[in-house]
Amino acid sequence: MKKTSRSKSEGRILVLEPDDSLGSTILSALHEAAPDAVVDLARNLEDAHRLVVSDRPDLFVLDLDGAKDLGNDFLLDLRTSHANARAIVLSDVRLDSQREQVARMGAIHFLEKPLPQAEFVELVQLLLRTEEEETKGEKFQGTLSDLHLSDIIQLKCMSGATSALEFSGPAGEKARVYFENGQVRHATTPGGEGVEAFNEIVSWKGGKISEVSGTGSPPRTIDLDWQFLLMEAVRKVDETSERRAQRKKLAPSQRQKVLVIDDSLMLLTFVQEILAEANYDVVAAATAEEGLQAAADQKPGLILLDYLLPDLRGDEVSRLLHEDEATTNIPVLYMSGFGADLASAQEEFPNVLAILNKPFSSDMLLKAVEQHLPRIPGTEAEAGKEAESISVAEFSDVIGPESEADTRVGGSPIWSEASTASLSRAVNGGSPARHHGPQWDGGVTAPPYFVGDTSFFSLIRALRVIEREQLTGVLSFSWAKADVQLYAAEGKVMLVTTRDTNLYCAETPITLVNIEPERLEQARASQTQTGAPMFMVLMRDDLLQREPALQLAQHYGQKLFAQLWCAPRVRFALTSLEPLPDFAREMTGDEDLNQWAVATLRSVQAGDIAEQPEVDLASIPAYTRDGFARVQNLRLTVSEAQFASQFNGNRSLAQIARNLRLDLKSARLGLFRFLALEIVECWPAPTAEDVQRGGVLKRLGRSIGIGE
Repeated sequence: MKKTSRSKSEGRILVLEPDDSLGSTILSALHEAAPDAVVDLARNLEDAHRLVVSDRPDLFVLDLDGAKDLGNDFLLDLRTSHANARAIVLSDVRLDSQREQVARMGAIHFLEKPLPQAEFVELVQLLLRTEEEETKGEKFQGTLSDLHLSDIIQLKCMSGATSALEFSGPAGEKARVYFENGQVRHATTPGGEGVEAFNEIVSWKGGKISEVSGTGSPPRTIDLDWQFLLMEAVRKVDETSERRAQRKKLAPSQRQKVLVIDDSLMLLTFVQEILAEANYDVVAAATAEEGLQAAADQKPGLILLDYLLPDLRGDEVSRLLHEDEATTNIPVLYMSGFGADLASAQEEFPNVLAILNKPFSSDMLLKAVEQHLPRIPGTEAEAGKEAESISVAEFSDVIGPESEADTRVGGSPIWSEASTASLSRAVNGGSPARHHGPQWDGGVTAPPYFVGDTSFFSLIRALRVIEREQLTGVLSFSWAKADVQLYAAEGKVMLVTTRDTNLYCAETPITLVNIEPERLEQARASQTQTGAPMFMVLMRDDLLQREPALQLAQHYGQKLFAQLWCAPRVRFALTSLEPLPDFAREMTGDEDLNQWAVATLRSVQAGDIAEQPEVDLASIPAYTRDGFARVQNLRLTVSEAQFASQFNGNRSLAQIARNLRLDLKSARLGLFRFLALEIVECWPAPTAEDVQRGGVLKRLGRSIGIGE
């Protein structure tokens, strides 16, 4: 093995070439293409493995024919363990279909021998380009620091863009998201495509982003509305982060053991590092024989098994594991680049649960292990499994009309008992429901129609879904206090109530002073049992006239809902329910949902939002995409209308307060109400550089394609 001296370089290159003559030719060409690069020359695959583990090359030059066992499996392992590296593969034979498939992975390029030196030099220079050169000609590019990936995706969708974004993950892995008229239609990562790829991209922390052009028409692998697609992706990120945080707290005696059997040193090292960092105990074996012995001795909870091993194939190893009493119940996951061809092999043995397709990312690896490793009874991981909420595919019919035919039967969503039960737990924070939800005949809780969480999906969007889809049912809210129920009929809000009468109406209204205290307590007790507002109970008992009873129920329902606007996090689920309870049908309902929302927000006072993050006074309120049209249809007070007239995309909150002679508390409260309605959004204050370039809105608008 020959190794050049290390220096400040343009990159690091690993060459695997056993032939001295061709090796010299390659080194000469590399010196011409990248004179300052550090080049490591390996004569065999074993040396190459060691160099890959100790160093992190930017470019691989591999002779496919000169090294024994160098083939697709090595290349797939390379893409897994070195997602950001590029490769040039030399071959003097025609590429078969599998190698062509590998070549389409985006960072592996093939050249036929004899070495075409000019073409080789050009390709090396191309693959070792700096980031500045690589992004030259793209519409925009930058790092993901102030904005999260989900923010970027949301901006693209809100702008109605048709374009493609390329993301470079924290480990250099490449991925793309394709937009069409503001909807996400396709996503790709090194290990997959579609919704799973999109979810993986959203989970990345840090990295780089750029807009690319000339991508053509991608396949359509995603049909969900972008809002619910993104909401579900963010929810999964939160759940995964929480589960992994709990795993890191496990004591050594609670750590689960994973056996990894693979002859690729670089892949074995990669898997060991990722799983060990996630607080798993990892046992490694390089051959089938070593793996079988380790399985019998160590009793792992899960085995990750490379299907192509030097001494035995994966199916043979699985058979031996299954036939041995000591290892028959240990679940196995195949690791292979030929997953589609292994379906029959997977079905052959009950201990083989799934196939982890190469190449795979670190997140895909962790998800596979988390999904298939038996849970430890009594741990947070076990509880987390029970609290998993339904997938967006199960309720996408609410928002995604394009997928309606697939998700509805006879006009109703398809639900399983398991998903209904898990949703009930999810909406109640992973714990048993504090109150019984609406019941069908026989006492079976009605299946939920859609779910959400205000950490991403706002209350106003949930209300607008009810209005747009003309839904009838109950929207149940779970938060730090007692559950709240909103009843709706054909898209209209009927009333809001709760079984906690102190939360609903702590002090007796003056209207009720003439009613005996005992009867008031009976009405409160009835509300605790049924959820029917105490005023409706008094009306039913002829202790309160109909008109004041309905007015009080509406007023206190709106005050109750006002508290939800200010809560840091609220989970909600809409349950179809027909007919509604009698007390809900007594109400006439509000024709204009936006106007009803405004009325509830008028109950929010400055003290109620004291714990909310303070908006920077220098930030600039600006209308959302449909905000200006929506505000025109609202019946606003004079002060609200004056406040709304100040949103011109240039005035800061401090300037608006000065113009209207408002104290800062009142200005923040006014802005809070319009933000809650999603009529406006706040942009950061422009810097001197922003002003010089024409303002932050105009600059960001150009970068995301708004107005193009």
